Amino acid sequence: METYVKGQLYNIALSDLHPDPNQPRRSMDPQALAELTESVKRSGILQPILFRQDTDGTLYIVVGERRHMAAQMADLLAIPSICAEGNTAEIALVENLQRQDLTCIEEAEALKRHMDEEKYTQEQLAAVMGKPRTTINDSLFLMRLPREIRDDCRDNRKISKTRLIEISRKTQQRAMNTAYAKYKEELQKEPTGGTKKREALSEAATLCQTLNKSREKLEKTDITGWSDDDRLIVNDSIGRLKDTIEIFISPPTEGGEAPPSNI
Repeated sequence: METYVKGQLYNIALSDLHPDPNQPRRSMDPQALAELTESVKRSGILQPILFRQDTDGTLYIVVGERRHMAAQMADLLAIPSICAEGNTAEIALVENLQRQDLTCIEEAEALKRHMDEEKYTQEQLAAVMGKPRTTINDSLFLMRLPREIRDDCRDNRKISKTRLIEISRKTQQRAMNTAYAKYKEELQKEPTGGTKKREALSEAATLCQTLNKSREKLEKTDITGWSDDDRLIVNDSIGRLKDTIEIFISPPTEGGEAPPSNI
């Protein structure tokens, strides 16, 4: 049995590489795959895939299953590959989250599976994934949805994560099923051509959408090259936002005093 050195670059036959059963992504966008295949035909594989070797010698793709499939469709015989090291399931999950390759249900299921396998707390999982605990909590909340709902929208990238989170916070499964059925009706009523009708969101869902976008912008912002003035302006704005959030979470009572904060 040939052994591979971790971190070393190899040119491996496509037939020797197999999809990893731990791959968090369960679906592929046919259009995106066709576009990638055309790119491979023109320019070849520009970024090596990552693979791991099982104890029986089998080679499993850790990162790059779409590139592997596109290479097959482009009639290539081999693909540049790097032997991965460390927790390969974690590597695959982080990479897919960073590339936003997963649907919200695929993401929730992969996070829950990884948290259970590694016996992580939500805080530990958030640290490993490089995401705020609130983001991880929102995704894990989707696991409360009945399986039939998760099965129905697992491969659908048009499903609103915000709406699914809103549905998952209902206390009973019957209420979740009713709310999801209503949401599906709204999607079916959207016009297929011309200007797409905006999805009608509740006030709470709209607010969550705005807050989520702001949080994602903060997470992705690199302040390394900022001037002191830039930092002061943004810190002042964040401070005022924090005060507003605290008032929103713990509004003053009728007597004018705010109740003790639970955050």
